[in-house]
Amino acid sequence: MAITKAEKSLYNEYIKDFKTEKDQAYGKIAGLKKKRKEFPRITAYYTLETIVELLKVVMLNINMSDASLEILKIKNEAALNDARKDFYRVLQSMEDLVGNDIDRSLRENEEYLAHLDKINPRQILKLLQRIHYVLATLKDKIGETSKWKWSFVDFQARLAVITKNFINFSEVQKFRDPRTEFYRERQELLHICKQSLREAAQQYRSKYEQSTKVPGDLLKSIEFLSVLRKIYVLFGESEDATKIKITIDAMRARLEADEKEKEKKNPKSS
Repeated sequence: MAITKAEKSLYNEYIKDFKTEKDQAYGKIAGLKKKRKEFPRITAYYTLETIVELLKVVMLNINMSDASLEILKIKNEAALNDARKDFYRVLQSMEDLVGNDIDRSLRENEEYLAHLDKINPRQILKLLQRIHYVLATLKDKIGETSKWKWSFVDFQARLAVITKNFINFSEVQKFRDPRTEFYRERQELLHICKQSLREAAQQYRSKYEQSTKVPGDLLKSIEFLSVLRKIYVLFGESEDATKIKITIDAMRARLEADEKEKEKKNPKSS
């Protein structure tokens, strides 16, 4: 059904405030960029402010698409694509703060977090919860049939690494008394980290099985499970660590079997 002028006018009027808020957020982001250059010693905190503004923009774009669906009965694909691009910027900014290496020692996080010593575990938890929520919302709004479906596997994986790298594992080990300040927040961060690593591993496995059949995707799944296992070992959760090892061994065997089967079907020419 064609969109009427009245519907289009109603929609444009409805999203007017969203557009204004977006412009204000982008203006603030531009200002924060200048401040990062002027005050390099506290650039990390300006980066955190930038991330908060970007998350706001992502949700504004999602709200614009929701309004389009409600009023015009179609998604605003342009707004959703803008949201996806700005979420990509969120991930880049977070990686600028804590790195994107999945396999570094869990103990090394202390060095990366030293320049964020003014941010407490409660604030870190709230930020990461927000980012995970925004990603889940964006993924849901874009939908399973989108051409961007499998790109969200990489988004999830990058966010899992970021979450891991934002945790001071030494502090989590040290402050295990429930009466300690920020005990609950540290435990919740650890829970989100484990859940996120497991989800990333599962998504790479699904991508391998349902789409690509590229060994690299299954190897990434194994890599994320291996990091999860290290965390279980660090905190003496031997039963969970053993279960993960069994899963990893089974996946390696699956990969080897699949590669052998592929060789049978496509033998190398002599």
